[in-house]
Amino acid sequence: MVALGLQGPTRRQGGTVRIDIPAPAHWPDAAEEVAQFLVALSEHRDRSPDAAILYLCRDPGPDGDGRAVAEELRPLAAQLTTAFAAAGVPVHEALCVSGGRWWSFSCLDPGCCDPGGTPVDRPGSTSTVAAAAAYAGIQLRGSLKELQRELEPVGAPTAESQLRAFEEAVPALVEELQRSGGREAVRERTTELVDAAVARFRAGAGELPEAEAARLILGLQDRLARDRAAEWLDPPDVEHAQRLWRFLARRCAVPFDSHAAAPLSLLGWTAWVTGDQVTARIALGRALVADPEYAFARLLHEAVNCGAEPRSLCATLRAERRARQRRRQRQARRPVERRRVLRGQRARV
Repeated sequence: MVALGLQGPTRRQGGTVRIDIPAPAHWPDAAEEVAQFLVALSEHRDRSPDAAILYLCRDPGPDGDGRAVAEELRPLAAQLTTAFAAAGVPVHEALCVSGGRWWSFSCLDPGCCDPGGTPVDRPGSTSTVAAAAAYAGIQLRGSLKELQRELEPVGAPTAESQLRAFEEAVPALVEELQRSGGREAVRERTTELVDAAVARFRAGAGELPEAEAARLILGLQDRLARDRAAEWLDPPDVEHAQRLWRFLARRCAVPFDSHAAAPLSLLGWTAWVTGDQVTARIALGRALVADPEYAFARLLHEAVNCGAEPRSLCATLRAERRARQRRRQRQARRPVERRRVLRGQRARV
């Protein structure tokens, strides 16, 4: 379900909320939460919406059709309309989008709408429904399911061998952390591994050895190491970084499945930066399923839904990366300068 806030006399786009349609037993609670969340997001961005448009999107089953889906979802549309009215926001239009066609829940004229639905894409034109759906992050039929499948954890036997790699990596990482300055050393090593992995994916690699994947996933649980990984946000390397984050997210085998929140959040971040809001929402939603308390995913999810812009965050991360590179260059020069000083002292002697 997608709720679009509309503001002002021109009905300009406000906040956007998108969640998966839950089981019917949860429809009343979901309707209330969507209405409250859209109002809160809109007020955070500007002000409370003057109206809302609702989309209920579901593909028909193998033997079903869109019309049956629309009738099945009609009670949910009514509950959403009631919840928005209680929040002081009238619903301008509520639509079901299914099987490449749409049905209106708001039209009360029995002779107005085609019972078989109206095509979303009419030949030679782009309907307002299609344009609004695209703005809301609704892509071609089946694309959301395909994106979800791309992020599903690997199955046996890969999951079993990856689990063994985790079991071997954890004691070694704990030992590193217990040394003096261990946390910063582990963080630096994680940054080096991320940089090397992006370079390998740039060169055409599609995967990493299981031991290296385990070490990277464990290292990215550190907040600062994860933030440094988020600096891979500029073309052309952002594309290779996204393939890396997908690979690592799928390698988070049980009982390390909650660790997927870090690479999934990084995927959501880079998708948001590159304008792919659909992938951003899916990745961040899955990150919050992996770890509902993961603050980075929650903040990004709210930012994407409220229509915020990532420019200031991008500028901050770029500045931090440049500053760290300058520090490394200075540190690399110090031994050379020290040797020059020593040679000069010996020459004077």
